Amino acid sequence: MEVGLVRKKKRNGLYLVQCLWLLGVFAHTARGNTPHFSQFSFKTEPSNVVAKVGQPATLNCSAIYHGDSTLEIHWRKNGVALQIDGQRRKKLPDGSLYFQKVVQSSDEGFYQCVGEVVNLGTIVSRTAHLQIAYLEQTFEKEPQDLTLYLTDTAMFACQIDGKPDTKTEWFKNNERVHEKYNIRIYPDGVLEISSVEISNIGQYMCRVTNSEGSRVSAPARLNQEDKDVAQRPFDEPKFVMKPTDKRAVFGSTVYLHCGANGRDFMSQPPEITWLKDGRSITFRSATDRVRKIGVGTLMIKSVIESDKGTYTCRASNSEDSVDAGAELIVLVPPQFVSKPSNVFAHTNSDVTLKCDIYGEPKPMISWMKDGQPINPSDYFQIVDEKNLKILGLMEEDNGIYQCFGSNELGYVQASSQLVILEQDVPLPTTPPQFPHRFDTGALYMDAKNQLSAPTHLRAVLVSTRFVTLSWNQPDRVGTSEIKAYSVFWREKGSERERVTNTTTTEANIQHLKPYTQYEFRVRAYNKHGPSITDAKINVKTDQEALVPTPPVNLTAVPMSPTAIHVRWDAPVDSKGKITKYVLIYYEVGSTGGEEEENIQGTGFELRSLKKYTEYSFRVVTHNENGPGASTIEVVARTFSDRPSDVPQNFTLEVSSATRIIVRWEPPPKDKQNGQITGYKIRYKKKGDRRGEPVLTDGNRNNYALTELQKGTEYQVRISALTVNGSGPATMWQFATTYRDDLDESKVPPKPARLQAKPKSNSIIVTWAPPPPNSKVLVRGYVLGFGKGIPDNEQIMLDANTHDYTIENLEPISEYVITIRAFNKIGHGPSRYETVFTSEKITSEPATPMMPPIGLKAIVLSPTTIILTWADNSLGKSQKITDSRYYTVRYTPVPSHNRRHKYVNSTDLNAHIDNLRPNTQYEFAVKVTKRNRHSPLSMSIFNTTQEAAPGSDPRDLTPVPDENNPLAVTLNWQPPARPNGLITGYLIFYSTDPKQDDRDWVVEGVVGDKLSTVINELTPSTTYYFKVQARNSKGYGPMSEIVKHKTPKAMKTEESIQKEEEALPVNMIIIIIACVVGVTFCIVIAVVTVILCRRRERLASANSRTYKSPAKPIKGGQPNMKPPDLWIHQPSALEMRKMEKSQQRSESNVSVATSTLRRGSRGSCDKLDDLPPCIDMDRRRNSFVGESGYPSSGEERYQPIQPRNIIRPKPIMIPVDGREPIAVAVPNGHMHMDNPGIPMRPVYPRTQYNTQYSSTPRVNAGDIPMKMGCLDDECVHYSDVFDDSYTSRIGYVKPQQNLSPYKKPTPPISSGPIKPRTPIPLMSKAPDVTLKANKEENDLQKSLSTEELTAEMANLEGLMKDLNAITQQEFEC
Repeated sequence: MEVGLVRKKKRNGLYLVQCLWLLGVFAHTARGNTPHFSQFSFKTEPSNVVAKVGQPATLNCSAIYHGDSTLEIHWRKNGVALQIDGQRRKKLPDGSLYFQKVVQSSDEGFYQCVGEVVNLGTIVSRTAHLQIAYLEQTFEKEPQDLTLYLTDTAMFACQIDGKPDTKTEWFKNNERVHEKYNIRIYPDGVLEISSVEISNIGQYMCRVTNSEGSRVSAPARLNQEDKDVAQRPFDEPKFVMKPTDKRAVFGSTVYLHCGANGRDFMSQPPEITWLKDGRSITFRSATDRVRKIGVGTLMIKSVIESDKGTYTCRASNSEDSVDAGAELIVLVPPQFVSKPSNVFAHTNSDVTLKCDIYGEPKPMISWMKDGQPINPSDYFQIVDEKNLKILGLMEEDNGIYQCFGSNELGYVQASSQLVILEQDVPLPTTPPQFPHRFDTGALYMDAKNQLSAPTHLRAVLVSTRFVTLSWNQPDRVGTSEIKAYSVFWREKGSERERVTNTTTTEANIQHLKPYTQYEFRVRAYNKHGPSITDAKINVKTDQEALVPTPPVNLTAVPMSPTAIHVRWDAPVDSKGKITKYVLIYYEVGSTGGEEEENIQGTGFELRSLKKYTEYSFRVVTHNENGPGASTIEVVARTFSDRPSDVPQNFTLEVSSATRIIVRWEPPPKDKQNGQITGYKIRYKKKGDRRGEPVLTDGNRNNYALTELQKGTEYQVRISALTVNGSGPATMWQFATTYRDDLDESKVPPKPARLQAKPKSNSIIVTWAPPPPNSKVLVRGYVLGFGKGIPDNEQIMLDANTHDYTIENLEPISEYVITIRAFNKIGHGPSRYETVFTSEKITSEPATPMMPPIGLKAIVLSPTTIILTWADNSLGKSQKITDSRYYTVRYTPVPSHNRRHKYVNSTDLNAHIDNLRPNTQYEFAVKVTKRNRHSPLSMSIFNTTQEAAPGSDPRDLTPVPDENNPLAVTLNWQPPARPNGLITGYLIFYSTDPKQDDRDWVVEGVVGDKLSTVINELTPSTTYYFKVQARNSKGYGPMSEIVKHKTPKAMKTEESIQKEEEALPVNMIIIIIACVVGVTFCIVIAVVTVILCRRRERLASANSRTYKSPAKPIKGGQPNMKPPDLWIHQPSALEMRKMEKSQQRSESNVSVATSTLRRGSRGSCDKLDDLPPCIDMDRRRNSFVGESGYPSSGEERYQPIQPRNIIRPKPIMIPVDGREPIAVAVPNGHMHMDNPGIPMRPVYPRTQYNTQYSSTPRVNAGDIPMKMGCLDDECVHYSDVFDDSYTSRIGYVKPQQNLSPYKKPTPPISSGPIKPRTPIPLMSKAPDVTLKANKEENDLQKSLSTEELTAEMANLEGLMKDLNAITQQEFEC
């Protein structure tokens, strides 16, 4: 054969090499050195054994081996080699372990059988548990006392832990109980007595027995209810035993017990039904694998995995219904899905041994080599928690590898053999990849065709865990092109070398160690073989940041419907001091982002979660250098609860005279709070107090109420059910049944409505039934359609169907749709509709698109950002004319491995809402057009604006001050969502927590301080505190209120002495009462005197007469006193005695007034004639008196049109000169008799718009002069000023506004109005009383009628003028 090949291929030396190589392989085979696998495995493996102390036991084991070497079998106990003494413990010939007499202390444990063959390897059996028989001292469940009515159901439980399995017996009054017609004893120890009789009343107890002995429970009494059955009240069902959660082994039998009592108005016991995951379980026969036995027990034989789920026992009667749920978990022992297989592999290569094991709970998978556990390392890696990957194979990796799986039900194992071959030895099942290199001189080779080493080998990129190498082609390539390159590398000082192949001139080497020296070499290949030499380089990887490894043993356990407790252990290598843990979680299936919690410990309880919702959790450890790697995610679901919302779209449909169809949809998904197990429908006739309940399955959305009364109005409502109970019910809805059943003596009329929605190859048809007033029964519908013509094809549909989709139509075609109802009589008239199908859309090739450019982020608010971008593929117009859309990806920075959020937009902008204030976000956008899409654009960053704090300060804590009992230190933590830099806090405190916030005492804290001290509190007082954070944008919400009670004040010696010296309380009360009494008497006396004097003045006034008016007084006469006017206010006008007087008496002073002269021009004409003692500051629209305060007379009264008037005689107003009189001045000051003591103004000198009624009122006190002075001490300004000044002054008595609700209006004036001196608002103005001067007897006793009439007319004109002036100045 060799000679023939040489002759045939003699022109090419390479063929000679190949032939010689084949001869070498044949020779290797002929010598018997062909690589092969040895048959070595277990025939029998040990199993779990329960042994009794002092009794024998055997653990079976045997192995199969075909070869020349010797097989040895050993035993291990708890992972350590077991010494077999040959006396009490012996190894049988087949390798089994025999215990002559089991000893509890030394023999109980976990055993493994070990088989070993020299020069081949070692195998280890599965683990077997030798368990000592036992029976616990205490019961897990014992019978409890019951008090029931006769004919009720009684159920007792009895359960205790023990090995081997126990047997239960029941006793009544110390006599054995046997099963009979109403008594059933279940294998799990439950005693059930249905329809209790008098003979069943008594005392019950159970006895449990196994090989270790027996235990007797405490007795329980079954009592009869005192009331007679006939007097039993109607009641809803009540459970006597509820089903409990079960863990059943695959293939076993499980019992879910349920029993209930209660009688409705028909004296019927509750009906027990069962549901699985909200669907009713139908029991077909007594031989079913799943059936109901006894009163209500559910039995499942030969449990399979599909039996797992939530089972609900529903007890119902006409009063109501109740549910009780239990979870069934099916446990499956470990079993192999795929076993590892035998493998040939070359040195320096990588190999993966695959192993997959299934079980429930999920099995733990581990690996062994030659009986020794494999610990994961850089070269031995566990992939996907099941497969074993070995990197850089070496000769010593030969051996037997075993895959082990275990859970709480047992152990399994499978083995495989790994055979390592040299690079020049082909694998038995595959040809060599490249021609193998031969030693120099072994064979003849063509030197000119051999490759030289690759050149310019370099490391272009070096990281902590990978290196990227690059090189150039060899200088000498030869006559054949380069086929491939091999890259070899190994850690410096290690013999384990790895290899990878590539066809390019670069390679990326992954999974290296940080800060480690590696040796790399590159070899080239062509069809003639490898290069003569290799290119070599040494590279040292970068040092990795010292961040911690992930935490371990992360678990999440639900605590309630709204809380989950998460726990973990510290990382194996913290690489420094751990600063914190970050717990990251999110709602599974939700589009919302991740939430974070910073935690110092190794556990945290999350609260305020959604009910019956799955959450995913992971934890990241932080140290001084930053965050480490995250743990794998664990998922937990909060507990279920009652639904928190009503079923949706609840409607009633009357279908006949005795039938109403109820339709509904489930509650919103986030309000279901668990698996909906059913719906409770309650209906009643209008006016009835009692309603009848009806229960349906959880998977239904309609129910027909039947056997109703004709022509009757019914009320119906519905609620959803979970295993936790019933949720809220809907409002009552009303429906009235037909008076008569529907008629079927004629065909139905047309359907009320027909709609058709066409697509490219289908049409969606919907219709409404005929009008209900037709009263014709409809048994179904006929849907017809055809291309251009009706009824080419027909489809029969039932009466409850009102929509249908016609498929497999032609695009761009006209179709005629018809629908008609039918019954037994025949088909009714049709309703028609014509539609056109649309054009079929052809898919475009999935070629990539260019990403958008020019992405910009514009911040609008703390929670909103607008993104804009451009699309090059749209051209200059940037107008979208096709079906493309854009997807924006955004995430906060730093993300801490958060999931990205996405928003779609059909325009070149997007509005991003619901962002976090004061947070930086990263944005990117891509474009999608049908099945084409672009990569993401370049990312941009922007930060949202600050906002007011979004949450309240946390953990507000008052701490008493030991040194100052009337002070308290408040400590708090900053808000969880500050939404910006906190600039301060407001501390609110009060003794009444129900006060408005504005009534609380407020103190501020500047900056980010987290504590403050509140001083000077009241002893023995309860204070309430709350705190509010603020930043540059405003204030956040208030924290929760905390309270603190100050201690009682300690009395000092000084305070005690003052209390002793003080008067008694009773004495003080007596003194106050005396003072009040004396004051009251004085006031009564004064009032009496005033009333008497007033009566005298009125009497004297009626007896007086008037004299004719004098001629008008000319101005400039110094000896003439101007007339005085008093108008008594508020309403009546009284005429007083008018007289002329040329001098003032010593005891009285006249207040001179005059009517305004219509022809005067104002005060400004005479200001230059003022005395020199009055400066210019007093000339501004008012007179300034000696006290320095202006008079408002001139300001208030402006001149009007001229008019000749009759000037009356002056009215003398005497004032008592013995007492100083306080005079009200318009600017709010008081004039006292002592001019040297100026008084403070009653009100600030502020301009007021004081409102007056239309009735003119005369004010006292507008003359700046001292009242009550002697004649020689007073300065009479009437002598100083001329008539033009005095005629412009009126005096108005100060009085409170009588109508405070009127709005002031500007005064009537043709020119600008200067500010007016404020008018004081006094509670009581000093009254000046008109009274006749007893000493004036010069008046005549009578006047003629004509004179009196003229005087009255003159006075009437004067009143009109004064009324007009006051109206102009004061009225609104």
